[in-house]
Amino acid sequence: MTQQRVAIVTGASSGIGMETAVAFARRSYAVVLAARRADRLGQVADRCRSAGGEPWVLPTDVTDRKQVQALVDGTVHRLGRVDVMVNNAGIGLCARVHETAEADLRRIFETNFFGVFYGCLAVAPVMIRQRSGHIFNMSSIIGKRGTPFHGAYCATKFAVVGLSDSMRVEMRAYGVRVTCVCPALTATELFEHSRRDQAARSSFRRFKGLMPASAVARGIVGAVGKNRPEIVFSTGGKLLALVAALSPRLTDAMMWLYYANLTQRLKAD
Repeated sequence: MTQQRVAIVTGASSGIGMETAVAFARRSYAVVLAARRADRLGQVADRCRSAGGEPWVLPTDVTDRKQVQALVDGTVHRLGRVDVMVNNAGIGLCARVHETAEADLRRIFETNFFGVFYGCLAVAPVMIRQRSGHIFNMSSIIGKRGTPFHGAYCATKFAVVGLSDSMRVEMRAYGVRVTCVCPALTATELFEHSRRDQAARSSFRRFKGLMPASAVARGIVGAVGKNRPEIVFSTGGKLLALVAALSPRLTDAMMWLYYANLTQRLKAD
């Protein structure tokens, strides 16, 4: 069993998960890499070793509760503890609410919400026994304000915010911290599987630049052990959350401009 601090990162095969795993490796963590794409995890493991960490690859589909439980159980069996759990795995979906297929809604909830939920369920007993640990749940700035063409995605991220808010208070008595991570639009593979998502990313770039995944990773690693209820990235993201809370009508007007621009782009494609 290792004397090192141990971090589990789901969705570690690319984007924020990959950069977060490497960032923990730079701090000499034993990093457990979880995702469905085993071949990509091997490449991330090489980056972690080069950064000075000790990676362990454990392919996991977070939509399967038994696999998530096996991920945590396997980590404890091999490494003895879990100090950090980053519930990061997620997928995107671009469609107007009334055009969203029920099957697509269920699929995105299985990954973005239930994947987080299963991670929390699996790791909470471990951290309670340890009387220490930090859980990071990946939401989004649009988990605090819904945006057009992303209703299903927003719904999953709103759900993660509510889950994290509740769990943060519940776990306080055990010395376990829970932080909700709310990035702005980030340069990852999330939006790259459909024409509409590419159009959405291109349109939204007019309002703000894409955040590098490494910036989100630094925010997560830097918050370990600190009392950070949530991490909201970028000035634009913080402003959106503030304006949405103070004036939903003004925010609707801003979102209408985004919606009109995106609609025109989709018609042009």
